[in-house]
Amino acid sequence: TAANAQRAASGLMTPGLSHCGLKISYGPADDRLHDFYIPALSCSVRYDRTAGFFSSGALAIAAAGVQRLIANGGTMRLLVGAHLSRADVEAIQQGHKLNSVLSEHLVSALDAAPEKVMRERLQVLAWLVASGHLQIRVVLPAGPDGQPLPTSADAGYFHAKEGLFADAHGDRIAFSGSINESAAGWQHNYEQFHVYRSWDESRPYLEDVANRFQRLWESQELGWIAVDIPQAAHQLLLRYRPAVAPARDPL
Repeated sequence: TAANAQRAASGLMTPGLSHCGLKISYGPADDRLHDFYIPALSCSVRYDRTAGFFSSGALAIAAAGVQRLIANGGTMRLLVGAHLSRADVEAIQQGHKLNSVLSEHLVSALDAAPEKVMRERLQVLAWLVASGHLQIRVVLPAGPDGQPLPTSADAGYFHAKEGLFADAHGDRIAFSGSINESAAGWQHNYEQFHVYRSWDESRPYLEDVANRFQRLWESQELGWIAVDIPQAAHQLLLRYRPAVAPARDPL
């Protein structure tokens, strides 16, 4: 469309990731949110991230800074984890649809009324979902038969802490480390992560992050499956949708 063409053109006018001045690693002495995360988003037109846990709070943190991605006409893919109890898995084995069982958990996780800032951030995600710029999939541990397993110490839990940015010039950066998808993780905790670039010798590490994300997204990672967010949770998230694209970031 003309609007998309205009956004693409403006994206090419913005500085790329190679001009963001990002360091090769960040630790507890760094302002990770303002010196890495937000500048990277401001230069990007695509963002893949793993959030680890599905809740209104976790999604709100995932939305931090994303208004800048919207301004660039960008897209986002989000992988999140979810708990399934033994009773949930038994219900699935008895013929209940996975989406129905999973939907109960995700709806309850979204149903609690979040505080104002979280609600405003969820509006950012809801706008992306409604406009087709955000896809969310839920990652679950799976057995040899490909069926989900109950959350337990044996089955494990989706707890990835990585992300991948791409700009309009074709450059990419990835981060991987201890950083959790939470306000405390980005701003307060003792955290560290490394940054990989597509234009230097760290590219093989970036490709590893990118390939791992894609395998998870396509349910090709051994022992894990990814399913689209159920329609009921999808509709509940859309309740937060604003009339127009958010023009400011509640961060």
